[in-house]
Amino acid sequence: MEAQELIERYEAGETKFTGVSLSGANLFGADLIGIVLKGADLHDAILVFAFLSRANLQKANLIGTKLSGANLNQAALNGATLKGADLHGATLQGADLRGANITLVNLLDANLMDADLRGTNLSSANLTGACLRGANLREERRIYMANLRGATLHKVDLRGADLTGADLSKVNLSGANLRETNLRYADLRGADLSAANLSNAFLTEANLMGANLLEAVMTNVRLERANLNEAQLTGVNLQGSVMPEVKLNKAQLSQANLSMSRMNRVDFSRANLRDANLRDSDLIDAYFARANLTNANLTNANLTRAELSSANLTGVNLKGATMPDESIHD
Repeated sequence: MEAQELIERYEAGETKFTGVSLSGANLFGADLIGIVLKGADLHDAILVFAFLSRANLQKANLIGTKLSGANLNQAALNGATLKGADLHGATLQGADLRGANITLVNLLDANLMDADLRGTNLSSANLTGACLRGANLREERRIYMANLRGATLHKVDLRGADLTGADLSKVNLSGANLRETNLRYADLRGADLSAANLSNAFLTEANLMGANLLEAVMTNVRLERANLNEAQLTGVNLQGSVMPEVKLNKAQLSQANLSMSRMNRVDFSRANLRDANLRDSDLIDAYFARANLTNANLTNANLTRAELSSANLTGVNLKGATMPDESIHD
């Protein structure tokens, strides 16, 4: 079908164009609100600045389609293939993208607020500067599992998004807004979270092994049973965080702020805590085997039953701390 025929029939009141072929069609700026293009072939079509809000594009072929600046708010794109498409600056607020293939897609500065991205394949997509506030990327019984492996999410806004169980291994999330984001059970191994804002985020049982969290803001974060082995946390602010039974083996925590945090049964073995602030923290049953605590501040910390026998305690401030034998240090 030619682009002009589609526009004329749509303007005449026809809205259902299921399975039509519009490959390479030029629909620049077209007003196609609510159109049904289910299963349509739109590969390499030009839909720049098109109005496609509430359009039905389920299982459509949008490979290489140009959709920059397009309005796809509340559109149904579940099961669609958008591999290599250009959605730079597009708005997809509240769009249904469940099970869509968005590999290698350009979503630079796109608006994906409240979008449903469960089961979406976003591997190697460019989401730099995109807004995903309130988006749903959670894994549910492995039926819907978002794949963001290798995606670029530099400075992305994911505040309040649901990323439960998402695969974010080796993803670039540097400078991202992850405040109040749900990252429970997420795979963040080797991810770049440098300078990211994770305050009030939920990271219960998340895997952050080898992740880069340099200069990240992590105040009041929940990290119960998370794996942070060999993670880079130099200078990180974790003040007031809840992180019992966290694994921090060989982690870099020099100059980190861990004051007023709940860290009972945490594994700090071989961790570098030089100049770290652990003031007023709960460290009951914490394990500091061969940890470096040189010049660390443990004022008023609770170290009941903590293992400190092989730790480097040179220059440590233990004033008012409850020691492993429950005595109070002078």
